Amino acid sequence: MSLILLTNDDGIQAPGLVALKRSLAPVSDLVVFAPDHDWSAAGHAKTMHKPLRVHETTLSDGSSALATNGGPADCVALSVLGVLPQTPDLVISGINPSVNVAQDVTYSGTVAAALEALISGIPALAVSQDSWGRAPESYRCAADFASQVALRILASGRKDLLLNINVPGLSCDQIAGVEITRLGHRIYRDVLVQREDPRGDKYYWIGGEPPTGVIEQGTDVAALAANRISVTPLQLDLTAHHLHDELEKWQLTVSK
Repeated sequence: MSLILLTNDDGIQAPGLVALKRSLAPVSDLVVFAPDHDWSAAGHAKTMHKPLRVHETTLSDGSSALATNGGPADCVALSVLGVLPQTPDLVISGINPSVNVAQDVTYSGTVAAALEALISGIPALAVSQDSWGRAPESYRCAADFASQVALRILASGRKDLLLNINVPGLSCDQIAGVEITRLGHRIYRDVLVQREDPRGDKYYWIGGEPPTGVIEQGTDVAALAANRISVTPLQLDLTAHHLHDELEKWQLTVSK
């Protein structure tokens, strides 16, 4: 069978890993390799300034797994560079307990692990669900859907696929369907909270209300608002191609 690497940005004991493992175990060999603590919103950070350590641990279902002091992208890089005896055929990152839509993908450690896989020529899924605070059982629908998509990717033989999947926080019978989407637009309401420590020195939290999104047809934000699973294909090319000709007209030169 193919080898699938399961990872996340919420830490090795996050319930989304066990849900994925339960759904995928009958169809693939699995390795669970995740950070030893929460790396949410860490983005595509790679550890270059300190040693990375890897140790064996046990998941809540009693099965063995690997954990590292590094982040989600490190888990994939370590796996590809030799910590695992075999290079994974597919990387699945998740299940994240809140959605990663629109601009979230630039912050998301969940998506970062999938991007690291794609850089290494490995197809990947980033799986998130709008289910913050729910019981692990509520991940079943997202995990089963991820398993379905994983089998389709492996059967396709493609190495250039990165799919960002977002699942409504509903039971399977309440989900209205599946939509192939593009990235939408998030509206963030961040505020800076200033406080003082016992010595009178200032410190800060970035807080605020949860973000919302613009309901625009065809986007991941709109699909979730309609209780549909959003599947968004992502790529590494961040070039704003539509600006190329405009920038050429600037006739930029080098000062002599």
